[in-house]
Amino acid sequence: MSSPDPADNRKPETLLGRAVQVVLAVVLVLVGPVMIGVGSRMADAHEDLARTGVQTTGTIVDFNDARRASQRDIRVRYTSADGTDRVTSATVGHGQRPADGAEVTVVYREEDPGKAMVLGYESDGVTVRGIGTVLTMIFIPIVLLVVFSNRGNPNCAR
Repeated sequence: MSSPDPADNRKPETLLGRAVQVVLAVVLVLVGPVMIGVGSRMADAHEDLARTGVQTTGTIVDFNDARRASQRDIRVRYTSADGTDRVTSATVGHGQRPADGAEVTVVYREEDPGKAMVLGYESDGVTVRGIGTVLTMIFIPIVLLVVFSNRGNPNCAR
């Protein structure tokens, strides 16, 4: 008595199933590069603000020293030229140890004082770009491996 061959019981791939796989592969391949582009634009805007913005002194009012890198940040209070007290935040690198009450340099847009950054601290764009790079390094090889591993499969619809 022979047992049934499991390959005979497999249902052939449907066109809809294949289309979903292709769309998923395209999304996975594009997520990383899109994040790299968005992060680069954010970092460029940060650098542009640092060059062209109005500088003022701010005071660190809170330092969140969480274990997770994405949660290490400071909140800084500063006064814009119109006399309004404002608060901005910045990402803190692992080598940085700011203290509450310390003075830092804040740069803001003259026409929009609410858009500000703290000199010497990371832009959120650097984080977004880094995550995009990691995702690209993970997803593109996986998608390529799946695509090329199915090329020799006679049951795979092309």
